[in-house]
Amino acid sequence: MKKNLKKQRYGLVWMDVPEAFEDDVENKLPILKEVPDLAIKSKDDKPTHILIEGDNYHALTCLNYTHKGKIDVIYIDPPYNTGSDGFKYKDKRILDKFPDGTEVPKDHPYRHSYWLSFMRKRLELAKDLLKDDGIVFISIDDNEVAQLKLLCNEIFGEQKFIEQIIWKNKYGAGAKTKGFISVHEYILCYSKGELFNIQSFLGEGEVKKHNRKDEKYDIRGGYRTQPLATKSLGDRPNLVYPIVYKGQEIWPDKQWVWSKMRMDEAIKNNDVEFTCKNGKYSIRAKQYLKDEDGNYRRGKPLSIIENFYTQEGTKDVYDIFEKNVFAFPKPKNLIKYLSNLFINDKLPQDYVVLDFFAGSGTTGQAILELNKEDGGHRQFLLVTNNEEISNGEKHKIMSDVCYPRIKYTIKGKNNIEPTGGAVKYYQTAFVGKNNILNATDRDKIELAHNAGEMLAIAENTLDLVKQTKWFQIFKNDHQYTAVYFREDDDKFEEFVAEVLKLKKEVSVYVFSWENVEVVDEFRGRKHIRVKTIPQPILEIYKQIYNLV
Repeated sequence: MKKNLKKQRYGLVWMDVPEAFEDDVENKLPILKEVPDLAIKSKDDKPTHILIEGDNYHALTCLNYTHKGKIDVIYIDPPYNTGSDGFKYKDKRILDKFPDGTEVPKDHPYRHSYWLSFMRKRLELAKDLLKDDGIVFISIDDNEVAQLKLLCNEIFGEQKFIEQIIWKNKYGAGAKTKGFISVHEYILCYSKGELFNIQSFLGEGEVKKHNRKDEKYDIRGGYRTQPLATKSLGDRPNLVYPIVYKGQEIWPDKQWVWSKMRMDEAIKNNDVEFTCKNGKYSIRAKQYLKDEDGNYRRGKPLSIIENFYTQEGTKDVYDIFEKNVFAFPKPKNLIKYLSNLFINDKLPQDYVVLDFFAGSGTTGQAILELNKEDGGHRQFLLVTNNEEISNGEKHKIMSDVCYPRIKYTIKGKNNIEPTGGAVKYYQTAFVGKNNILNATDRDKIELAHNAGEMLAIAENTLDLVKQTKWFQIFKNDHQYTAVYFREDDDKFEEFVAEVLKLKKEVSVYVFSWENVEVVDEFRGRKHIRVKTIPQPILEIYKQIYNLV
């Protein structure tokens, strides 16, 4: 019996199909290169956000060096694998017959295996980007929700599952299924570490329900009422007691949800509402829109989300482009709601959000508008390819839709009020001639020569202030990043002199074959931290290579 039990396995089993990347780039070293002409500049104090054009697998590989353990919230809207949503998979085993991928139809024998192989690689990379208290939201529908949940249980751990949220995404007729009219999708929610405190602002629908007024508590906005009598708590004698109203003892046998002490305190503070209709009395608790300081009340979110519809997402994009350029974009208010569920011990409006299936850029617009609405300093990282799509007209995802949408949101267009903020635009690129495990000295030199933008992203010092053939210096408002990327030291003294002029905190990166981090010229300078390249980048890449 014991022997038999050891052979039993429970979990998701599928044929893991190797994925072929174009131009054999899996045998080169991925990097991020800035496209300076596409930067969106600003003089305000808003964060500088990051757009990355390229395959999200390669982008996530680079981000595992720049952002490992730095992301607070991930939201993704991956392909649903409906058989008609354009999901493609490049099957490495039959690359000679299938060189550019094709849509995977519903009756394909490897339909689910392709999709799961595609998602697993990316979710494994994404998990390592999350902080210990980070959270991930994944939109999905019935085609893959069962498989995705088992996959996420395997990657994040079953105990890290938070909720399978039902999102009512249509207010009219939905898609017709075998027996029902479907008007919902799902959003899977997982944490990386221990569950943190999830709370939500009241949605628009809930706000409208707080329509009663209480002049005494005007600062708390309107209120709604909730019943206090109950029969659902079982036999609880301590919750059965009479209440005195206008000198008369009434409801002698009622059972309440509150203790007598709490009830008396609420009556004293005018936090309950008495009514009498046709001789029948009622007592209900007042639930105010805001707290005593005038801040909107937060509470545990429901597992069903309403009030944000796909039709609104289409309108969000139409309002910017004045035509439909993208099919079924998510509504920006849905992303705002999900983003604001994240709370930890810092300001709730100061966190980093990643979307590596960015599509039309809904997540970016949502974060920009949130920052404008509450003065927050959230930063987003959006990743999407630049494949051609068709929605009546042909468009490229990043250059024709996502990037312009972010630009118009920041700068303003038509009736869109400008939000402010800045953006740096990067593309995935590749160096070297060998794969990560077989990198030669020449490959390492080439990686070091081209790693500057990645190091700047890692330090969040995105503005280039000096560039020579030997070194680069980047900055933000608070610190610098200085990179000496050559293997020879011909200009190292000049580099040291430049660094010593910098009065703020400085992260110094120097080329080193031995991965030695001590540089005598900077010894004793407490504001200077010395690191090496390229070996730490390669070590991260090796871990990823072994993962897949």
